[in-house]
This record gives sequence, C-alpha cells and structure tokens, in this order.
Amino acid sequence: MGIDSKSLDSESRGDERLTTRKRHVPTAAERNPQTWSEMFKAWPKTTLCIISCECCERFSYYGMKTVLTLYLLNVLKFSANISTVFFNGFTVLCYITPLLGSVLADGYIGKFKTIFFVSILYAAGQIVLAVASTENSASKIHPLMDLAGLLIIGFGTGGIKPCVVSFGGDQFLPGQERIISLFFSMFCFSISVGGMISTFISPIFRSQPCLGQDSCYPLAFGIPAILMIVATLVFMAGSPWYKKPPPKENIFAEVFKVISGRYLNGHSCQNEKKCLELQKKKRDKSLCQKRVFIEDTKAMGCVLIMFLPVPIFWSLYDQQGSIWLIQGVQMDCKLWGNTLLLPDQIQTLNAVLILAFIPIFQVIIYPMVGKVIKLTPLRKMVAGGVLAAGTFVISAFVQFSVNKTLPQLPSDSHAYVSVMNGFNDCDLMVYHVGTPTNSLRVAANSSLENDKLNNIFQTFDISKGDSTFNISYLAHLNKSDPDCMQAKNLPTQVKYSFSGGDVHYIYVGMNGAFTSKVDTDKPTNGNGEFKLSIVLALEDMNYLGNIAVCRKDTQGTNAQHPCNPNRPQDFYFYEIDYDDDQDSDLNSVQVYNSLTGTTPGKYATVYTFKSIRPGEPSKTIRCQFYGKYPNMS
Repeated sequence: MGIDSKSLDSESRGDERLTTRKRHVPTAAERNPQTWSEMFKAWPKTTLCIISCECCERFSYYGMKTVLTLYLLNVLKFSANISTVFFNGFTVLCYITPLLGSVLADGYIGKFKTIFFVSILYAAGQIVLAVASTENSASKIHPLMDLAGLLIIGFGTGGIKPCVVSFGGDQFLPGQERIISLFFSMFCFSISVGGMISTFISPIFRSQPCLGQDSCYPLAFGIPAILMIVATLVFMAGSPWYKKPPPKENIFAEVFKVISGRYLNGHSCQNEKKCLELQKKKRDKSLCQKRVFIEDTKAMGCVLIMFLPVPIFWSLYDQQGSIWLIQGVQMDCKLWGNTLLLPDQIQTLNAVLILAFIPIFQVIIYPMVGKVIKLTPLRKMVAGGVLAAGTFVISAFVQFSVNKTLPQLPSDSHAYVSVMNGFNDCDLMVYHVGTPTNSLRVAANSSLENDKLNNIFQTFDISKGDSTFNISYLAHLNKSDPDCMQAKNLPTQVKYSFSGGDVHYIYVGMNGAFTSKVDTDKPTNGNGEFKLSIVLALEDMNYLGNIAVCRKDTQGTNAQHPCNPNRPQDFYFYEIDYDDDQDSDLNSVQVYNSLTGTTPGKYATVYTFKSIRPGEPSKTIRCQFYGKYPNMS
C-alpha cells in the first residue's frame, strides 16, 4: 500500500500530527483500481492474514459447536431438553457478546487490541473445554469446568465477531469499493470453507474411540482449540503492517443519549469538537453534528422495525445443532453398505449449499424470477422466511415417522411385561392372574415383543404393582422328552412387583425364573448404534465379573483368537467397579424363582444396556469372560 511503518505507529497511538517521514500519496490507480492487475497491486496484502484468521476461527467455532449437543447428552449426561436449553443458551451468549466487543473496540482500546486480547481468551476457553473432555462422565470436574469453558468461548467468539471484518475494511483506502467488495466476498467464502470442513471432520473425530472411551471428544475439541491458537498467530503475523485506527467513541452511549433526550436539552455546539469539525468541513456554522446524529438514530429505528422477524428466522436456523440433531440421532444414519452419515455431519450441507447456491441464484434463479416480478431485498427476505417455515413443517412429518420407530411405552399407572423363553424345545403358556383371558403362548427360544412399525403388540399390559403369572410347559412341535420335562423344580407360578411407565421381562429357563427391567431409550451417541445388554443365565455356574464383547473378524484371526486386537472399535467392555469404583456396568443380580420358592446358590447376572455400533453383516458378536474365569468364552 506504500504506507510506512512510522505512520502506522502514529495511527495506532491516535497521534494526528504529521510524521517526520513523508507519507506516500496513493496514485489514482491505487485509490480506484479498475483492472485485475491494478486491483492486485492495490490490494493490501495484510488482509490475507485477516481472511486466514477468520477461516481458522470459524473452523474452531463450528468444529466445537457441531458436536456440543452430543457431548452434553453423552458425557455430561444431560437430558435432551436440558441439552437443548444449554446449547441454545450458549448460542444466545455468542450473539449477545458482540455488543460488548464493539463497545470495547470503538470506545476504549480499538479493534486491533480487542481482536488480539479476546482471541487469547477465546483460545483459553477452547483449551479448558478440551481438557475437561478428557475426563470420563463420572469425574467431579463435570459439568462446572465444561460450562466455564463454554462461557469463556461465548465471550471470546462474540468479542471478536464485530471487529474482524470491519478491521479488514479499515485496511483499504476510500474509493476502493471494488476491491472492498471482493474482500468481503473472500471473507464470507473463508467462513463457509472453515465451517464446511469442520462440520464434516469434527463428527469423525468424536466418533473414534480413544483414552479408553468409545468416543473421542478430546480430539473433537482439541483440534478446534489448536486452530484458534493458529488463528491468533496468523492474525498477529500481519501486525507490523496493519492500519490500526484509534478508538473513536462508544456508539451505544451516544445512541442512549439520543434516546434519553440529552442532546435536545442544553446541548451547545460551541463546546462540541465534532460540531466544530462538521461546521469547518461544510463551511456552515449553523450545522450541528448531534442533530445529524439524532436523525441518523431515528432512521436506524425505522430500519430495526424491518429486522424484527430476523431473530425468529435465526432462532429456527440454529435448531440444526440441537432439536434437529437430536431428531437425527433417533434415525438410521446408514446410507449404503457400511457408509454412515453421522447426525452432526448433516450440518455440513449448510456450508456446501451456501457455496453452491450463491452462483446458482445470482446467475439463474434471480434473473428468471426477475422477468416475472421485481426482486427487492425485502422480497428475498420474505421468501427465505417462508422457506424456513416450510422446512419445519417437513421436519414435523419426519418426526411423525420417527415416532413410529420409538418404543411403545405404557402410562405411569401401567407396565408392559414380556416373557423370554430360554428352553430349546419347550413352549410356555403364560397366564396373568386376574385377567384369565390374558394368556399367551411363547415358543421355544423366543420372546414377546411390541413393534409399532409392523403393528405387533404381544406383551402383557398390566397395572403397576404386584402381579402374579401362572406358567405351564408344553413340548415344542410335539417333540418327545423335551428338556423342560426333565427339570424337577420349575416354577408354575411367579409373583413380582412392576413399576409403572416401564417395560419389564420375565425370563424362564432350566434354573427357574427371574425378572428385570428394559432400557427403552434409543442410543444418543450419534453413530448409528443399537443397545445391547448381557444377561448371564448359566445353568452350571454363577459369574459375577467382567465381560469383553467383540466382533468376530475373519481376517487376521484364528480359532483361539477370533477377534482382531488391532481394531479397538470392535471391542466393548462390561466391567464391575471401574473408574476408582465410581462406576459399574452391573445392573442387578437376580435370584431364580423355583417351584418351592427360590433356588439356593443360583442367580442370573444382568449387565446394563450399552450402545453398540453397527458392524459388517459378515461379522458376529463373541463374548469373552475375564477376571474370575479368564478362559471361558
């Protein structure tokens, strides 16, 4: 640009005196470049640091925000509603704090120092969140350390949001409208590129197992933290060559004075520097800068009325990261084969479609529509609002379909009871006492189930509290000498207490019968999982220890080692008293009921439901016991 460093120093200090060195006077081509060659020569190269900084910052912000809802659900163990509240609260914070950033930059320390110091705060918040995510969900640092990190990030991203783009505009000369317009296009492009890349790869980072967990939020948060540090360093790399205009005034305080009427009562232009400057510039002593500002404020009020619907649009738009994401978790994310589109990756389409639709609308759609009606910015905004409303109508119909796949749950005063038949060649006839007509036959190695999608409702619907069931044993397909006829002490009647609003099951096998409760919640990890509980109802022994579940792989394995140890993602562990005895996957130990009461010394071990990722159809699940009986499988 031809402006020497000494002049830049004087600008940063707000010194209006001429520097000792002669300023470079821009040529006409530099002030108003027309050709691509002139624009390239006149372009302030330091703005490339600003554009790169913005790209890295947007990568950092969207990379963290994309996986935030799933982190709240799965690590902090918040409910879907509470996770949505915190996510939306964080978003509100990010878009309120720009007011503070603009006050700080315009009224106190200037844009450059605001960007620098707040970026450091921003990076610190990302680091705090990344460090907090290294601890498991049972750690005492949750959720305070996580929320502290989010609070710092909210102030950081909001603090620099109003400063970066305007600071970039400060690097250009008056009259360089063409290259300023090109700069803003590149700036918006960098935002979309940073957001597109981060929203695609951050879900991949968090879906990888690491640090003994089946997810890797430390990587999903750590990479954005590193990118924010890089953004700060890149921005500071151009510091010696930046134009650094000094702070001018607190515009919010000035507007408040207008609204409160201070300038209408007792204002004197004789003591007002800005009034004197305006009168000198226009050579008219009757002019009053404050009255001009009052008129500008009135005009701003009229414009604000037009923007009243805008917050409604953005409140819907930002549901992509909360409500829509939770809806996506409830859906099948398999595209084809083993290819998955993770629920949080769908946000990548936002940036992709922005980049694709800008030229399509400018070159094709707007010219075609313009031949029919006159297109104005206001009409474009109305059309966008109507389309946004339409998307939520569509999502409502999608949710109706999703609800058909959710478990059928009883009311709080009732319970659903399934029966699981553990015999190989015996059927069960089960009667619920109190409703004689409510009897069902359960075939060998099967159970009663409810399936809303296929309109199958087989389980017992009973009132909560104590209930009694009578059980009779029948040969399956008239087989001779079935195994149930060999047992001497099988129960013919069982009585259990069932809680309301829950789904229970009664298991009947060679050792007798027991009951337990089913976890009906869908997995929320966002990797297309299903839930699996291990129930050890062994006939010849009891086991109360750890279990490893792995996918049996045909490559790189043998009969003695059926699972591939180089694929940790194929292993799942059900452990007793881990994380310093703070957590356990043991759900309950159930004593068998027999004909004469309970079976002494016999019990079934019930482990909690865990989320299991879908694998290749050719692979099977294999259990390995370890601890007390390490060689059993």
